[in-house]
Amino acid sequence: MSRTLTLIQTGWESIRAIAENGRKADALAQLELLLARPDVPADIATEGHQLAGTIALDLGRFATARRHLKAAAGFDVTEARTRYLAGRAWEEDPEGCDRKAAVAFRKATLLDGTNLLYRAAFGRAAARCGQVRRGVCEMLAAAEQAPGDVTVIRVAVGGLLEMGKLGKARGILAKAMFLRPGHRELTNTWERTKFETARLTQRRTAKTRENTRYAQDAQFARDGDRVLLPFVRIADGTGTASGASVRTDTVSFPRPHFDRLRISKLDR
Repeated sequence: MSRTLTLIQTGWESIRAIAENGRKADALAQLELLLARPDVPADIATEGHQLAGTIALDLGRFATARRHLKAAAGFDVTEARTRYLAGRAWEEDPEGCDRKAAVAFRKATLLDGTNLLYRAAFGRAAARCGQVRRGVCEMLAAAEQAPGDVTVIRVAVGGLLEMGKLGKARGILAKAMFLRPGHRELTNTWERTKFETARLTQRRTAKTRENTRYAQDAQFARDGDRVLLPFVRIADGTGTASGASVRTDTVSFPRPHFDRLRISKLDR
């Protein structure tokens, strides 16, 4: 028995070394073989499933990540990071579910209320699920408590931009850039915020112009489908009392000339 445990421990340490060297696919394959054994100790199984979930998440294998993270949560019901990773696996999956992501992030915040990244992620997921007011409040609270944490700021600002809260996003970024001057990611996020502001401004301006045009067209629709245009045409050499020449011919409305149509041999 001790020899078996030694082999399992050695294999576990080897897998972690492989993962640290960047060979994530190989590490995940060996992890799944190791975790399939029925005699794996609970502590190694817990860490192994969480590591497998993290690697699968990085590789974009979201269903595999959720399966391993669910197993890890079964071994340790108090681990907040497992719930946070499970939320990411639902959130980042193109075929995932924002509601399930919000539930997982909420569990993470309940297990570790001091981690503001979990709170910001929950706020963004809640806003995506339709709870915009609550989500915005959560993201603002997380950013205010961690104004210099770039990871928290990234999640909060991204969520606020998605909800169209441009002023709040700029306020958070301004404070973060003051605390972390010259930070590249914050600078890039600031440029993205300016772009979103310009884009939404242009969209609102275009929508206003379109509504104005429709309002003008509505007057024509009420008056009928005939519109008289004031074209000036000199009919003769005489003028009016004011000396200005005016158009004196009658308005004509062209009609289809069906009588001009000829039947060709190809139509017979």
